[in-house]
Amino acid sequence: MANLTGMQGYGETDRRSDAALAYAIFRFTFGLNVMLRGVVRIAVGLPAFQAYMLTQFKDVPVMPPAFLLPFASVLPFVETVIGLLILIGFQTRLALIAGALMIAMLTFGTMLRQDFTIAWLQLDYAIAFFLLLALRSWNVISVDGMRGDETRARVTT
Repeated sequence: MANLTGMQGYGETDRRSDAALAYAIFRFTFGLNVMLRGVVRIAVGLPAFQAYMLTQFKDVPVMPPAFLLPFASVLPFVETVIGLLILIGFQTRLALIAGALMIAMLTFGTMLRQDFTIAWLQLDYAIAFFLLLALRSWNVISVDGMRGDETRARVTT
């Protein structure tokens, strides 16, 4: 892990450090954002989200509705679970990897639609997943941290 100027080095983060607090606040906020994307889509109703997805891809011949409907049916639940795991900091590494792969898939579809403005916004999510994964040694204010998972991760990497 790179030692950033003015910040504690790898393996030295404790619950009282600014790095741990900043990471916890960012992780919580980001997890809330991802989770609520799914929750709102579920609350509004899956048929509405499925119809939205079909409308978005109606002019994309390489994206058949037979693929879109199952994807649109599962995506809100995946977002909700990934977001909740990130929010509370449980299985953080797995949740961040799954979330990064989810954003990669969403970006792929967005690029097929040639919606470059949304693709730039999705890149922000990809950067957030990168930062949270790369700086995971600061994830001590979390369920993983309370269970000692983050301490073991720092020792074994």
